[in-house]
Amino acid sequence: MIYYIDKTRLPDLQKLMDQKNIYACKIACLFESYGLNYDFAEFWVQYDDENHPVSAISKFYGDMTVQTTDKTDFDELKEFLQITGFTSVLSEKELFSDSFSGMTMQTLSRKTGITAEVNPNLNEVYRLLQSCQSDSFEVPGYEDFILDMSHKIRHRTAVCVGVRSNGKLVSTAMTVAQSKNCAVIGAVATDKNCRHSGHGTKCVNTLCDLLYDRNIFIMRDENENERFYRSMGFENQGKFYIKRGKNL
Repeated sequence: MIYYIDKTRLPDLQKLMDQKNIYACKIACLFESYGLNYDFAEFWVQYDDENHPVSAISKFYGDMTVQTTDKTDFDELKEFLQITGFTSVLSEKELFSDSFSGMTMQTLSRKTGITAEVNPNLNEVYRLLQSCQSDSFEVPGYEDFILDMSHKIRHRTAVCVGVRSNGKLVSTAMTVAQSKNCAVIGAVATDKNCRHSGHGTKCVNTLCDLLYDRNIFIMRDENENERFYRSMGFENQGKFYIKRGKNL
């Protein structure tokens, strides 16, 4: 059975969020940022026949993250997702045959020395991200990005770094999810005129330094950026799957 989370079931959700993987991190980040106080941030737990929590699900507007275990009832889970509706579903398992797949990587964090600017102006960050947008690198709407990142930075569930050249922000990276145990680095972008100069490496290494006490992950397209992340100590861990749905 899958139950909507209220305060009485919160300990069961917490058990799943305490696990050290990308999916637990993303669910925990959403919970630590917004809690149960906003109707656009929702949480569910799936239980087995013995009433043990076996899966966690979060929904931020239409984007859903699924954390599964070896006891997950995938048929029930898939039916639930279809009934609930979504714009996207992120999971470790391929729940839908037409899902997009990519690679996850992990590194044991280490001290490298903070050299990038911490939490630069988000308007500058957004302009840089927009200039780097491509088919494989989508940028959310301006208001959605600014409001969500500002809120998470205030609640210490996200951090952004950047590198400047002649006063202009030319490279950035951030945590797209961050919890007490883990962090997921993403939105690594460098101005097209300033690439191959070590700026992206400096941003990622700075984040690794800031998050030295956590397990650190990245998610990448299957055929892109492997050498870049391996150069900083990341190792392939497995695949992730994203199913795109209808706009809600």
